[in-house]
Amino acid sequence: MISKSSIEKGPFTEMQMPSPEDLVKKAANSAPMPRKSSEWRDISVKVVTTTTVDTWSSCEIQKAQLEDPAIKPILEKKLNSAERPSWQEIAPESPATKRYWALWDSLHLKDGVLYRKWESDDGNSYRWQLILPKGGITEVLRETHDSASGGHFGVMKTK
Repeated sequence: MISKSSIEKGPFTEMQMPSPEDLVKKAANSAPMPRKSSEWRDISVKVVTTTTVDTWSSCEIQKAQLEDPAIKPILEKKLNSAERPSWQEIAPESPATKRYWALWDSLHLKDGVLYRKWESDDGNSYRWQLILPKGGITEVLRETHDSASGGHFGVMKTK
């Protein structure tokens, strides 16, 4: 869906992941070996694997946007023309599509993906906001709130 490469990269966006073999070696070398067989204990190692499929690539995001019935009409018009469609063309569409139509001038394509350019009140700064397909909302919320790098530090930090 969203490409990490389509979002501006900062210094901390990529991390070198150790291979499963390196994790096993590290686990095996981290504790001293017991001298007696009675000191042996079972050590289980969980191997973590990662996928190489980038569900956040620009191509995948655009595909998801084109599958979203609220975004598709606007994205197709933006891909084919810089001119805002007439109200008559948009009138039969959903209320969400009409809201995107009202934002036409702040919607822009970056690598074929639809973004909203949000400008500060004073006009001195702006941010690119991805127009997220409805199907991606749950995943983004889960990643930003429930993951280890999510926004909540736990009960110990809130006291």
